[in-house]
Amino acid sequence: MYNIGICDDEKDTCTQIANMVYEYGRKENVEIGVSIWNTGEALYQDLAERKTIDLLFLDIELVSTSGIQIGKRIRNELENPDISIAYISSKSSYALELFKIHPIDFLIKPVSERDIWDTIDEALRLYNRSNTVFEYKANGYSCRIPHKYIIYFYSENKKIHMVTKDSSAQFTGKIKDIIEILPECFIQIHQSYIINMNYISECSYEVVKMSGGVALNISQPYRKTVRKSIMDYAWGQDD
Repeated sequence: MYNIGICDDEKDTCTQIANMVYEYGRKENVEIGVSIWNTGEALYQDLAERKTIDLLFLDIELVSTSGIQIGKRIRNELENPDISIAYISSKSSYALELFKIHPIDFLIKPVSERDIWDTIDEALRLYNRSNTVFEYKANGYSCRIPHKYIIYFYSENKKIHMVTKDSSAQFTGKIKDIIEILPECFIQIHQSYIINMNYISECSYEVVKMSGGVALNISQPYRKTVRKSIMDYAWGQDD
């Protein structure tokens, strides 16, 4: 089941979007579960208690805690890069504030059925892609790990080190060969480093900070392409 959340303090808006989501499921023959919240605090509490949401339609102008703050808490406090967040607003002036949250979409009220369906299409595409796996051999064993759990790779002493959400591993290989088989959320920032853009918490022209606090240098030859790749990925300009 694909799980979609809706958080808006306007109950009519929640009902409207839920009906559009259910109609999408019927039309595309996709099993969809829908959860609704009217406050950001209630949403955050359920997510903190491990409720599964794959796509979240989140109102920016929530009354008590803004959707921007909730988005930051999801990414930073819960360290959850997996939820696709589609912001909903009556205004269009939030672009810079939303960058670090990596939203999948930004919809202006009143939202249309086409808006909602296009967002679900894109979220499902990314969901299916992120559930692919990386395969490698270590200590004589064949191993597999979902791409979405990998934070970054680095090479050292002729070994590849892979840092994940919960652990690390090392194996024999070359960075230039690995980057060729990874999905688009991975970019090379240095001859020795590959990062997963979903885990970027801060980024400057010279340094990228990843979830967990590690800061990695972006080497001079990669800076322009890295900056463009991050912007394109954050706002879906390549689609």
